[in-house]
Amino acid sequence: MPGSPLRRTSIALVSALIALFPAMIHAQDTRHVVEPHLPPACVTLMAHLSAPNGKLTAPEEQQEDTARIQQAIDHCTPGDAVELRSSGKDDIFLSGPLQLRRGITLRVDSGTALYGSRNPRDYDLTPGSCGVVNRRGHGCKPLITADHAPGSGVMGNGVIDGRGGATLLGQKVTWWDLAHEAKIRDLNQSCPRILVIDRSNNFTLYRITLRNSPNFHVLINHTNGFTAWGVRIDTPATARNTDGIDPAASENVTITHSYIRDGDDDVAIKAGTGGPSSHMTISDDHFYSGHGMSIGSETNGGVRDILVENLTLDGTTNGIRIKSDLSRGGLVDHVTYRNICMRNVKHPILLTPHYARKHGTLVPEYRDILLQNVHILTRGDYTLLGEDAAHPLAVQFDNVWADELSHSRMQTAFAHFTLGPGLGNFVPASGDGVTIAKMQSHHPGMPPACANSFPAFPVNTSVPPSAGTIPQDHALYVSKDSTGEYHTLQSAIDAAPAAGATIHIAPGTYREAIVIDKPNIHLIGGGPDPSSTVIVDDKSAGTSGGTLQSATVTVRGNGFFAANLTIANDWNRTHAQASQGSQAVALAITADKAILTHVRLLGNQDTLYAGSRKCSAAQTACTTARQLFSHCTISGNVDFIFGNSKAYFQHCTLISTPHSEGMITAQSKDAPQQDSAFVFDHCRLLAEPGVTNVWLGRPWRPYATVVFLHTLMGPQIAAAGWREWHPGVTHSLATAWFAEFGSTGPGANPAAREPYSHQLTASQANRFTLAHFFPTWRAAADLQRLLPSLSAVQ
Repeated sequence: MPGSPLRRTSIALVSALIALFPAMIHAQDTRHVVEPHLPPACVTLMAHLSAPNGKLTAPEEQQEDTARIQQAIDHCTPGDAVELRSSGKDDIFLSGPLQLRRGITLRVDSGTALYGSRNPRDYDLTPGSCGVVNRRGHGCKPLITADHAPGSGVMGNGVIDGRGGATLLGQKVTWWDLAHEAKIRDLNQSCPRILVIDRSNNFTLYRITLRNSPNFHVLINHTNGFTAWGVRIDTPATARNTDGIDPAASENVTITHSYIRDGDDDVAIKAGTGGPSSHMTISDDHFYSGHGMSIGSETNGGVRDILVENLTLDGTTNGIRIKSDLSRGGLVDHVTYRNICMRNVKHPILLTPHYARKHGTLVPEYRDILLQNVHILTRGDYTLLGEDAAHPLAVQFDNVWADELSHSRMQTAFAHFTLGPGLGNFVPASGDGVTIAKMQSHHPGMPPACANSFPAFPVNTSVPPSAGTIPQDHALYVSKDSTGEYHTLQSAIDAAPAAGATIHIAPGTYREAIVIDKPNIHLIGGGPDPSSTVIVDDKSAGTSGGTLQSATVTVRGNGFFAANLTIANDWNRTHAQASQGSQAVALAITADKAILTHVRLLGNQDTLYAGSRKCSAAQTACTTARQLFSHCTISGNVDFIFGNSKAYFQHCTLISTPHSEGMITAQSKDAPQQDSAFVFDHCRLLAEPGVTNVWLGRPWRPYATVVFLHTLMGPQIAAAGWREWHPGVTHSLATAWFAEFGSTGPGANPAAREPYSHQLTASQANRFTLAHFFPTWRAAADLQRLLPSLSAVQ
């Protein structure tokens, strides 16, 4: 299978095998669910507000209907409804948090909208807790709560609008802006959910439209009996954490004949410390944008007896997904997916116990999973993983088809797969601890007819319009724990538009080698500092076929920007550093107008290659690459900053690691007139304990230019400062140009420096300030323009 290496694999192809999976006749809601009906109204409230363009005036924003709606709910008779109805041009109700009571239905009629308040103070759990971004999060009351309110519901052909894209009162941001900020800063936002149901058995959600939720649309906890029938959930794909319907620690749940598009899980079944989730039916539904049909990430309470059937997924990020990790894992079993159609789904099947790289003893285990009559019309990535040999994934594929499987990538490990009785064309890839078996009685199967199964989203046109700013988030998000759109950096880079993109990287360690050929790729690490996000590999010149081939990150696309992350090559940390073949590059960059700020580059020999392109002694096609390194940390020992680019290092820390003799730079020029040099301005030269005999540099070729300005030099710096490439063999110091100005610290010894080096005057040093060094590139201005990307995550 393309993209699936056959390493350490044990594959058993068994043609005579009985079914491993028992009939899952109980894997569904045990109730006999029929279409609900609208209860009679005990009171009808008439709207007093209107919003022709989806916006209320500033005075109207103070005219909340919360008190009169709540009073009606409190005095209504169980079995009846509080009806919200338009009156002439007035069709808007404005409300803060509401509490449903036992047996009471809130009914929003056609042509009527219930708007959520834009005042965060209305939702505070504690003073000032809502409408903020911090570590804690979860500081808001829901718009509607059903707590110990059995038999209650929300119904009607109207709309409940959470107004997630409208500016908050007293602030300059929207609820969705807070969610976006929290994502790139790796924090949590406090935004209200539309509907939270807790310990309210036999709750009904019928025909209502829920849109623009600031956070989850519907969350169900500890409830036996929940029905969502004919519901529309309509929120932009870029609105973060706007799950559609999430049942948790509940049983006998049906979600049917509904249409969902949002910015997170369309449906997510959860089972945490509150208890198990079981006997659920998700049927005859259509999902559009969102993260698909999910189970998890909390599964430690146990999830079982789930039926998902007659579902289409059209443009979702994921299709069928089960996600958990060692901090919240448990048993998920007896789950059936039947009659499923997918197209334009990035991850059609994603079953992983590694949702987050967290530690713990709660091991996820997924077994008795059946996929039956599934058709995937477009290419995508597939992940089918068990935790280990003791907790394997167990899945049966019965008549599963993937039209572009040969163009898709697949990852498998610790899994037992059964094919049949319909074989289909979906055969899992081999992997560590993987077995594949065919049922004894099998047939070729036939692709389910899906071409005409994808209706357009039925927008509710009978209700007042919405207004607000839809998040224009063109950035890509990478997360090792599957919470991002992409799980690897290279997959995000490959998916980026040809003109470039900003890629936010969640904290974690990404062990992969990446190549960036596209221009204007911006890599932004999440977390509080560069150590939180690490890109690392362990190739060497000897193992990869050459020094530059060993690079963890190779950048050739112009306009590259990186911030708040670490790029490392740990070959020399795990292997003895030999005289040959131990070069191990962390970053090889030949991009022009590249900027790296608050980035750590870690290695030993040849850590950073900063090069130009197509340069030779003839100088006929040399393309000078200009690069700015600001507030960076670079570690190594032998020639750990080398190349022939025109690079400026300002406020950087250079750390020498142990070696018998260390060289910081090995700059090179193919001809004396080549526009190429390394300049270090206001940097610090430090060393690990015990390191001595470190040289500022040596000329890699006969010509080189390196300048240190206002640099603090530690005692590890050799008095002579500069060294020949091969003393007694080469004679390049005479043709190289090495210089200093304003060096300080115990390693600054101008009187003892190599005679061929230069101590500059102030006027000479001025030639090497940033503005003069890059006369046709406003590097400082570009850095300031890009710095908001960094400040947003700090």
